Amino acid sequence: MFKSIALLTGLAFSGLSLPAQDPPATTVALVPADLPAGDRWLRHFREDLLPFWNVPDAWGTPSGNFPTFRGNDGKAVDWTKLPEELATAPGWIKENFGREYVRMKSRQTYFYSVAYHLTGDPKMLELARDGVAFIRRKALDPGTGSAVSYWVKGEPQPEVLARTSQDLAYAQLGLAMYYYLTRDEAVLHDIRKLKHHIFTQYWNPQWQALRWVVKEGPEGEHLRQELVAQLDQVNAYLLLLTPILPERDRKEWTADLKRLAEVMVRDYHDADRHLFWGTIHDPAQKKLGSRHTDFGHTAKAYWMLERIGRLTQDAALVELATTGARAVLKQAYLPDSGTWGSRLRPDGTVDSGKEWWIYAELDQLAGTLALRDPAQAAPLPRTTDFWFRRMVDPVNHEVWGGAGGSDFKPWEGPKIHQWKSGYHSAEHALVGYLTAQSLRGQPSTLFFALASPAQDLRPYLFSGKVVKTNSSALQGFPGLKKIEVTFTELR
Repeated sequence: MFKSIALLTGLAFSGLSLPAQDPPATTVALVPADLPAGDRWLRHFREDLLPFWNVPDAWGTPSGNFPTFRGNDGKAVDWTKLPEELATAPGWIKENFGREYVRMKSRQTYFYSVAYHLTGDPKMLELARDGVAFIRRKALDPGTGSAVSYWVKGEPQPEVLARTSQDLAYAQLGLAMYYYLTRDEAVLHDIRKLKHHIFTQYWNPQWQALRWVVKEGPEGEHLRQELVAQLDQVNAYLLLLTPILPERDRKEWTADLKRLAEVMVRDYHDADRHLFWGTIHDPAQKKLGSRHTDFGHTAKAYWMLERIGRLTQDAALVELATTGARAVLKQAYLPDSGTWGSRLRPDGTVDSGKEWWIYAELDQLAGTLALRDPAQAAPLPRTTDFWFRRMVDPVNHEVWGGAGGSDFKPWEGPKIHQWKSGYHSAEHALVGYLTAQSLRGQPSTLFFALASPAQDLRPYLFSGKVVKTNSSALQGFPGLKKIEVTFTELR
């Protein structure tokens, strides 16, 4: 892995690994004075995001069967009388009416897991547990190890090997976050089984990469080579869980992280342009403006590669990711408005429109890089101010799907649909809180639910020093305690 990355990128790091000790902690004086503090991110989570999800219409029937679609006011959809935002939704949303997606139930499970992680509220962990239980009971196939993509009138769809590897990855997301909080062995058993299915059934020996789908079809879906088939395995569960797995798993999962990193760099990375191509099976798609070739997928890929490099002590990979990440942040930042753009247009200019998840990924990448290079935090006071003021729905909560036009008016289309849930907004708040606290030289406090304090507690996708733990009763979770953990030295 290391030599191949070095050869592919021209980096002269052969045989080099990261130093045993990280550089000195970020000098607080170099961080922008108006960078939002951690308590601002906690307030954003509690007041702007949580109210949209902490209502009975969001919990589903039974609780855990979280609905794919709701109205912008948070209410359950009356399909005989659609709210305006769904009645006038674009076709790519309307064509999925009637489907209930596992990936969205998993993303909402992730949201409630983050809610407990940040607040310690047992009710949030109960909702996460409900989501996990529903997915394990209804969506996982004990015979094949696969996971349903969606249901239509209660019927699971599509057939097993026609499911996308991206959907299978996101079925893992809520399970993985819940295991990270609780170390529930039964949940880990199912995570292992689904991962085994993905890496045995979807790995293409000829491509040395994961397929999009396996089953051959008339539209050639089995020939599609997609960045997200690789990237979202890392993003949804591999990176979060690998450092905390039992030793018997850790070696295999680390090797999988390395080989997926190699695939992304070898096949999808354009080092000259500092971007990742979204699809490569059609040579005509390797151009600006093509599907999934945007600042969001590129930022997420660089973020994941930088984190893999730190975890595996691969200096060449860290250098590649850091160099590319700085370049994409520079490209994406629009100094006139103090905001992030979304992608490069075919003519090379920046599309200034906002897409909620792309915007979040860029903030998260900038905050992560700033832990070692405070200069990367320079845009964050303005980009986050825009998020808090303009992307949040001040009446009915959560964030809009985007904003556009000369005045960046929010798009008031559906706030929740077959791709938009609470995942990106929750991760944005969690990473914002953790990096803000560290950049200001302050500790971070997170909540876990464990039988006893573990030795491998980590602050999400980062490493950190545990300086204090408190244990208290956790109502509704026999055998588990609420573990309040204070971290410093975030890396």
